[in-house]
Amino acid sequence: MVLSAETPVGSIARAQNVLAALARMPLGASFTEIQACTDFTRTTTHRVLASLMEVHYVYQDPGSRKYHLGHALAALARVANRSDLAALARRSMRRVAEGTKDTVFLSAPEGAVSICVCRELGEFPIRTLTLDAGDRLPLGVGATGQAIYAVTEKSKRMAAARSNQAWMADYNYTPEKAEELAADFLQRGFAFNPSIPVPGMSAVALPIQTGTGRIVAAIGIGAINERMKMDRIEGELLPLLREEVATLSAKFSELERENLL
Repeated sequence: MVLSAETPVGSIARAQNVLAALARMPLGASFTEIQACTDFTRTTTHRVLASLMEVHYVYQDPGSRKYHLGHALAALARVANRSDLAALARRSMRRVAEGTKDTVFLSAPEGAVSICVCRELGEFPIRTLTLDAGDRLPLGVGATGQAIYAVTEKSKRMAAARSNQAWMADYNYTPEKAEELAADFLQRGFAFNPSIPVPGMSAVALPIQTGTGRIVAAIGIGAINERMKMDRIEGELLPLLREEVATLSAKFSELERENLL
């Protein structure tokens, strides 16, 4: 049923109508498409979208300008573990944390942002607690954000960086630095964050993609600099990460084929 803006059912019902419209368009919807689906006026459509974006129920892709359902909805709904990245990746993260004794992070892309989905602590007494579940960072910031940024289409990621320029500066990043790190990723085969946002702490990460190339998340390991020498990264950390990335990629690819991701 389509509700007009004048129907006396309140702002919650109007917000639900917009969310339902977006749910029917998983690849995103333009402002005009949302307005047509809801039969709202332009002013009402803009007001509802602005309110939903403010609480992260909706986000706008900086490249296509289309609107999508936001990560905060998943946090509220917890619809099913099969669509919950944290639950799907938890065993892999624990294996990496147990094998390295360091902190493991999982981040997912959302428009111009990367969100820490979950964190697994290792046994090493000096822990890297730079990110916690729910933390949001500009795309391209931090090792997991760098990994996601590097495999994102260039025009899209650069649009994200431009829109986040002031925010990125808070973490000692710039759009130019993000592109340099993307080139470094292509050369190394992994994302390396050498103490850029937090002095004394470094991290490495790999993106997780489905067989179709869809970017689902990135998994990374963070530790104090003394534990992040390149010989340890290449000889110990990356083999563990690559093994779990392959496991998760296969899992996510299967879910994608069944339209469960």
